[in-house]
Amino acid sequence: INKSAKVRRVRKEKHHHTGDREHQKIHHLIASPSLDWYYDLASMGYSLEEANEITKEILKDALDEMRAPGVVIRHDYRGKHPDGSIRSESDDQGFWKTVLNSDRDWFGDVRNALAWRPHYHCIVVSDWIKGGDFTTYIENQTGWIFHRIAREDTGVSLQSDGKMAAALTYSASHLSIDVGENRNTSAISEVGSFEGDGIANSKRFTARPSDLTWADNKVSSLSQEILGMESATTECGVELPGVDEPDELARRILKELYPDDDDRHNVDTDAVLHHVDQGHIQVDVSTTSGSGGSITVKDAFGQPVGPSGFASSASDMPDAPSSAIAVDGGDQATTPIGDQEASSDDHDDDCSCCGSLIPLGEFRDRRLLEREDWVADAPHADEARQVDAEWDDDLLRWRSRPPGDSIGVG
Repeated sequence: INKSAKVRRVRKEKHHHTGDREHQKIHHLIASPSLDWYYDLASMGYSLEEANEITKEILKDALDEMRAPGVVIRHDYRGKHPDGSIRSESDDQGFWKTVLNSDRDWFGDVRNALAWRPHYHCIVVSDWIKGGDFTTYIENQTGWIFHRIAREDTGVSLQSDGKMAAALTYSASHLSIDVGENRNTSAISEVGSFEGDGIANSKRFTARPSDLTWADNKVSSLSQEILGMESATTECGVELPGVDEPDELARRILKELYPDDDDRHNVDTDAVLHHVDQGHIQVDVSTTSGSGGSITVKDAFGQPVGPSGFASSASDMPDAPSSAIAVDGGDQATTPIGDQEASSDDHDDDCSCCGSLIPLGEFRDRRLLEREDWVADAPHADEARQVDAEWDDDLLRWRSRPPGDSIGVG
């Protein structure tokens, strides 16, 4: 989940900071050092642990040459058949699924179906994977083989964030474990950099909450097919759905919110997904494939979006719990103003949030926190003060970054 969210964030960052001609794509590469490579390292006195570290550093250098940061996963074993398969089938996914959910032993059982042939699955982001003479030179000099997994009909490797999450989930399901005296370590690493910033430690590549929510839901939707595990389902519309193409879903949400306002469609998709993740917008999808199939968009309180767009006026929004931070017209936070400022007086005596919501900008313009009578009488003055403190003075608009022409996955 975390690695899927990280690769998505790397793709987004690279796409936003490179030219249109450097369209960022996600690739699945397999790097296979020859057994002679390990024999030579052993002959020079290196332990297997040291050999693995040296091999990983060489692989990182090759990926840097390809401008391809991402996640690298080491598999120490593959099938005994010449094509590397376990059962001479094109896809061993079913085999690993049954092994993961069984009481089969490693020694004397599963191990007997495998051969020690270390290789690395690389889920990386690059505008162009350097192959041809470059990988041929590497093979001739070292015996290493680089193979890019791609569809035969299109040549595309991982055409969506969802396909990337599936490849990562499968590859991580049977990765190698380095056993130590004090702890065991999974053989999975974040490698590479962009514009001098390493993806493993730079804040610019830290997965955002919406990335993690999406990845959690996406991997959960894949868990039965890939891992053979049942997963708890999340309530539809409450969280960001785990669709294959979350950025395209964001664009479709904007079209639903503002069907007659093309200017409002030019919004940073990260901002839209943030609002969905926070519950400011709700979306129901009919499928996790593609961008969600048929979608239904609702406002923060579950009301279907009307033809005039989302929350066209704050006074029309239904009451909400005092802790809610809604969004007015897609532009700014709103805050409860209390019963004496409400537009209607038909609340029950014991209602939990009597009043209405106004945009935070309007709330500040009216300087309500400076009015002692308002603070004394407003039942939710403390919540309003908290919202005011949490949001910057300069409220960010959705249109905080010009979008690219495409989602950057290919």
